[in-house]
Amino acid sequence: MPKVKVNDRTVEVPPGTSAMDAIFHAGYDVPLFCAERHLSPTGSCRMCLVKAGAPRKGPDGEWIKDESGEVKIFWFPKLMASCTLAVSEGMVIDTLSDEVRHAQSGMVELTLANHPLDCPTCDKGGACDLQDRAYEYGLDAKFYTDPSGEPVYTRYAFSKRHVDKHHPLSEFIILDRERCIHCKRCVRYFEEIPGDQVLDFIERAVHTFIGTADEGLPSNFSGNITDICPVGALLDRVARFRGRNWEFEQTPSVSTDDASGQFIWIDARSGRIERIRARENPELNDIWISDAARFGHEWADMDRVTQPLVRKGGSLEPATWEEALAAMRQGLEGVERKRVGLVLPGDATIEEGLAASELAKQLESGFLDFEGRTAVPASNFPAVPFASVLEADYLLVVGDPTEELPIAHVWIHKRLRGVPMPPRFNHGTPIADLSIREHTPPDPRLLGAFAPHPTRVMTWAEAKGVFEPGHAVAFLAAFDAALAGREPTEVAGVDPAAVRRAAERWLAAEKRVLFLGAEVLMDPEAAKLAEKIAKSQGAGVFAMTPAANARGLEAMGVWPTGDREGPRAAFIAAEAPPQKLLDMTEFRVFHAARMSEVVRRYADVVLPARTPYEKRGTLLNVESRLVGLEPAHVDAGEAEGLTQALGLFADALGVQAPVRFVRQARRRFHERYRIDLDKLEPYGTLWRPRVSLAPRPAPMEGNLYLRPSMWKARHRLGATVQRALGALELAAHPETALAEGLDEGATLEVETPQGALRARLVFDPELPKGWFFLPAGMPAARLPFRALVPQGGETS
Repeated sequence: MPKVKVNDRTVEVPPGTSAMDAIFHAGYDVPLFCAERHLSPTGSCRMCLVKAGAPRKGPDGEWIKDESGEVKIFWFPKLMASCTLAVSEGMVIDTLSDEVRHAQSGMVELTLANHPLDCPTCDKGGACDLQDRAYEYGLDAKFYTDPSGEPVYTRYAFSKRHVDKHHPLSEFIILDRERCIHCKRCVRYFEEIPGDQVLDFIERAVHTFIGTADEGLPSNFSGNITDICPVGALLDRVARFRGRNWEFEQTPSVSTDDASGQFIWIDARSGRIERIRARENPELNDIWISDAARFGHEWADMDRVTQPLVRKGGSLEPATWEEALAAMRQGLEGVERKRVGLVLPGDATIEEGLAASELAKQLESGFLDFEGRTAVPASNFPAVPFASVLEADYLLVVGDPTEELPIAHVWIHKRLRGVPMPPRFNHGTPIADLSIREHTPPDPRLLGAFAPHPTRVMTWAEAKGVFEPGHAVAFLAAFDAALAGREPTEVAGVDPAAVRRAAERWLAAEKRVLFLGAEVLMDPEAAKLAEKIAKSQGAGVFAMTPAANARGLEAMGVWPTGDREGPRAAFIAAEAPPQKLLDMTEFRVFHAARMSEVVRRYADVVLPARTPYEKRGTLLNVESRLVGLEPAHVDAGEAEGLTQALGLFADALGVQAPVRFVRQARRRFHERYRIDLDKLEPYGTLWRPRVSLAPRPAPMEGNLYLRPSMWKARHRLGATVQRALGALELAAHPETALAEGLDEGATLEVETPQGALRARLVFDPELPKGWFFLPAGMPAARLPFRALVPQGGETS
């Protein structure tokens, strides 16, 4: 490894290491603004200037030496930006000389020349890189003095530049152009991480500003720029002016908005969640999270149920816990125990799943289910860590990872960008550590993407196609035939040449990864075929389940085995339980965090629940990685966790609940699996349980397709998300809609499992004909299309 001398210390660092990293490794500091270790180096801010030099070799291949016989150091003629300079053998770096300190102080001076200095009203105050650098490296009197003898901190005397102060880039992000220091972190982020070309520099010189082409940020990952902005130029509009950084109570936790289990910080103040930020996990989400995980928390403060409710005289009335218990005993009287159903939310923790499973066994009930359950267990597929994506020679996607598993979108793009070789100076000194490089296009040869609708990742793929909903099994059969050397069968909407090309790439690869969306997981035949392909080819699988903890709940035995007669009474903790369950049950106890229309209409007793932000527990994510939830500092009234609520429900049934508390569940889990859930590894613990569950197909028919979306129904309750997403859109091919007598722009009321939803009809010629597509945060499903047109008439 190259030896580098930093001031008076010599260190060994790997080849390609930047001079900046070598300085940090040697124990010295260098100021920075534009450098970000997850992004390519650009040297935009010039804050990290250092004096550097390196030896050279002569024509004979030996080091050139000076008159004293020592290896001669050839100093660069100007100070160098250490973030774009890669080290070489024998390099010498000086960070302490007056020349270097003078230059760094000068860059602070120039950066502050047009900065508004509105720190007292800036949300970034107290956590601002510019504040820190100005204090540590700013000018002092030894460089500049006024003729009067007073210290002068700038050589410039002019009015500051004034530009757009509060410019909304989107409903989620606001830009203060006066505070922007043009570090280009945000621009590089969109290009390099999610691969969205949505932000760039506009104009030049003193008139340069950050802007978008169409005034908006059409990306599922826009909120991350607020975390990496070194100043207060880019701010989260949901959390803006909610408090100072030191006033928030910060809780490390995990997002339950999808199956990846993204690591997050929950910042609360005065008993209320004010913002969500990314928490670093290099094995899972790096320092990035989806917009749904970041901005989707507003619902947790809306229409909260803070005390038990009992139905009296047709309406739900506040009650004590004793009254709620009495009402449950009365309602459950005469109900056979094995005819009692338990329905959990898809983000129920392993501890809650264990408690429910043990209770169901005691009741001898087979009616145990969870929201977002797929027809085929996700546990049937061999899980692999996200890091395997970077090692794969070919990726095949059947679904929409951008919506179903957003962080997978980032990993896929990272793999497709590859690792280019760094350019070098003529004398052999590398100019940059470009293990990540700006403007590297994705390699389409590494990806095949197929789905029932156009997806974002299709724009990167060489082999791609849109098949009709319900034809996932036909596509996989065609792909399997191509793998066997046979001519692929016809698939509605997919070019057979694309299937052959994907099969050729798949066979040529040594390491393969398969992404399966809900369209496959909801079809037992398609899932069985995908399982065969994965196992025969030794591929890793990401089963992109709608439920955040599908693998964990399956491992705990939360899976329906009951007969078709169904339960007579039910404990329901799901937000959108099946309509069939609501119709067949005579008595319903809801464990709910908020008062929804379903609760208001069907509940006989309501027990206040904690939101996922307020409970302690464990999830088993899509990688089969155990990750832990921690409760934020939130005032939830009398709300109790699901394990306690199940215990009370058991009391009403006259049975002793096997598990009533999280600590009991963890003790049982440890006894059974020898894993201590209180002592997980910092980035999560991989655990691959053996699970054997039979598929439970759900009948799906009709031509209304519920298209997966990262935005769940609960997210849409928040005012900011409502403004950002606008009116709910029902999309269809123009010929399909016109054949039904529907015009573009018509407002429809569409019947779905979530109830009647009002949506605006839009035309999309890229969609398969004969289908209507509605974005919904639930498993892909096909339903009879029945819509009420407010302007008149009924269409079905």
